[in-house]
Amino acid sequence: MHLARFGGQLVASLDCQRRSLLAMTAMLAATWAIGLSPSAPSWAQGLPLEPIRREESRVDGPGVGPVAGELPELRTALLGGISVVSELPFDRQTKVTGPAAEAVLGGEAAFRNTTDSGNLVSKSLSVRGVSSQQRTPITTDTRVRGERVGQLLATGSYWTPVRMDLDTMLSKIDSRLIDSLIVIKGPYSPRYGPGFSFIDIDLLGTPRFDEGFESHGTSSVDYVTNGAQWYGRQTFYGGGVDWGYRASYGHRTGSDYRDGSGYALPSSYNSRDVNLALGKDFGGARRVEFNYLRLDQTGVEYPGLVFDTRYLLTDGYEVKYYDQSPWLSDQHVSEFWYNRTHFEGDTLGIGKNRQIPNLRQILFSPSGVDGFAITDGFGSSLGYRTESTFGDPGYSHVSVGTDMILLRQRIDDIEPLLPANDNNFPLPQSESFDFGFYLERVAPVGEFVRVNTGARVDVVRTLSSGDADGYAPLFTPEELERNFTTWMVYSSCDVDLTDHWIGRAGMGYGQRPPTLTELYVDASFIGSLQSGLTYLEGEENLKPETLRQIDVGLAANYNRFTGGAGWYYAWIDDYITYDALTPGAGYDGLPSGAGFVNTNLATLMGVEAYGQYRALNHLSIFGTLSYVEGTDRTRSQTSYLSDPVLDRSLEPGVPTEPLPGIPPLDSRVGVSYHDVAKSVWALEFSMRAVARQNRIAATLDEIETPGFVTLDLRGYRRLGAGWLLTAGVENLTDRFYREHLDYRTGLGVFRPGIGCYTGLEANY
Repeated sequence: MHLARFGGQLVASLDCQRRSLLAMTAMLAATWAIGLSPSAPSWAQGLPLEPIRREESRVDGPGVGPVAGELPELRTALLGGISVVSELPFDRQTKVTGPAAEAVLGGEAAFRNTTDSGNLVSKSLSVRGVSSQQRTPITTDTRVRGERVGQLLATGSYWTPVRMDLDTMLSKIDSRLIDSLIVIKGPYSPRYGPGFSFIDIDLLGTPRFDEGFESHGTSSVDYVTNGAQWYGRQTFYGGGVDWGYRASYGHRTGSDYRDGSGYALPSSYNSRDVNLALGKDFGGARRVEFNYLRLDQTGVEYPGLVFDTRYLLTDGYEVKYYDQSPWLSDQHVSEFWYNRTHFEGDTLGIGKNRQIPNLRQILFSPSGVDGFAITDGFGSSLGYRTESTFGDPGYSHVSVGTDMILLRQRIDDIEPLLPANDNNFPLPQSESFDFGFYLERVAPVGEFVRVNTGARVDVVRTLSSGDADGYAPLFTPEELERNFTTWMVYSSCDVDLTDHWIGRAGMGYGQRPPTLTELYVDASFIGSLQSGLTYLEGEENLKPETLRQIDVGLAANYNRFTGGAGWYYAWIDDYITYDALTPGAGYDGLPSGAGFVNTNLATLMGVEAYGQYRALNHLSIFGTLSYVEGTDRTRSQTSYLSDPVLDRSLEPGVPTEPLPGIPPLDSRVGVSYHDVAKSVWALEFSMRAVARQNRIAATLDEIETPGFVTLDLRGYRRLGAGWLLTAGVENLTDRFYREHLDYRTGLGVFRPGIGCYTGLEANY
């Protein structure tokens, strides 16, 4: 029926996309041919894409790119690889510890045509076990091993969403502003807060120059055919021997993209960002780096959610201080941050009501046919982290640190046609205060074993006003106040089994308190479950989650082959999941309610594998695989209403059930073809195969998702000194598909069909 309804659009779309495909394929072929031409080597003698930094004046620390002699070659920087940890600055490498930590280079953003930072993580080959829910082309919700907001933390400046469906941890940071990302898949680092997995974001830093003051610039433009998506960025950077600056402005626009059937999903957007950075060295051993980030989005359409946003504004401030020769320790790092987000949205868009035809009937109105809703919200994150290291960092050291995180959050969800004193379904003004103290010990044990152990304790206080305009309070602020003490302790080790093989293992214990949304939200339309049209009820008496996790794995590194595999298992006591308050409503396109609830025990189990083989000097073959299985082991023992008479989701006789929102088996294989010596050009062809997901939480209205296969073709060509051309085709066969995490709201959300992209960057 879907194909028949939009048959005319399908024919026109396929014809247009075939012409675009032919043009793009011809350009890629020309790029490949130029790369083989005799003149190509002489074109490779131009300037690097980033200024060379002074090695002798460098102070190691996040935000400082590689220095002279440490720049990854252009091919590695753009294509990434199965493992890119060795391409990070040394101080960043020391954070990629434990059996389940990986890194992503920000340089991949141009080659892989990524938008926000979450989109970069989901497309990179160097991270396994990460899935994504792409809510719009510029809004990506990242899931690590099936974990979600609260369990997964984004740090650097501790980014957190205000409303867990309209903004995400990583959607506020454009991928072109990233120097690197570190993904730690488990409680194997103490420095990021009370959580289960962590993403450490390092923004681009400021350069230094040997010969005194210099000033440079970068101009780039990108275009994607599917959705007529344009992206432009202008950057100026420069500095001197002991200082540097960077100023950058980016602008993204897009209209409705078409899925593989030719149907146009309402997904327009207009996004602008400003990034200003300033760095100063003091005496060679100390340095201060300042970063300011401004994001301004307007007219963003979310095809699977109740609301679109009229505007969303984010301001982020970050100051970092590094000292390589402090008075008491051998190294000291301090960072301070403040970021805030404010948004407004509504349900009035034409595309919104085309995508969800019964939305005006679902939302209250006296006539029954003209209901609408508006939303607004505010959130902020304020905090610091300070850490002193004793010993040889990364080899044998003890680190001691403290941090403080103050979060504030408010959401209004208003149906104006209801009575004015009872038309708001809010998250009342709420806040969380967290003070943490942590220790980390890294040490060799003999010649072949390296051990990392750590511990952390947090004291967390949450509270809520319990009140909002148009809302009748249910509890007093005193009744809503909660206090938690959470712990983390872990130990991991790397063992050199041979000259080429490393064994890895880890055991971790961690706790995390409920989020403000899980505790205090009251019937807001927040898309969280697969059905999409979901309102959520908080539970002020939720217990903190407690995770115990083990990881084991092997990694190999030969001259021509790099690879590895790992297995993990996690037990989570008091796992926070959902209790469907209106079971079955999602099947009929009606709003479904769900309340947050602790289940006594849930488990996560999975495997991850990767490999890359250099078959020829100019040809490499690669592959990755990720699988996670989540199970609610005690589903029938608790319910949202805490009434032993009522079964969870009103479904008796279901003692165990798969957890909701768990992605299926995901694999990628491909080949990369490139010049041998000069990093002038490269092509990559890859196939992504995703299995059918039939492990579903049926009592939460989750439905099965069929498997699919997509093909991508990418390439780049360096055009002399400072010029870079990128191009590619995504979803080469115009496959009509959707991910298991995609919303089923209204007509359903499907992923983009075939799309060709090209980009040109000039460095001067």
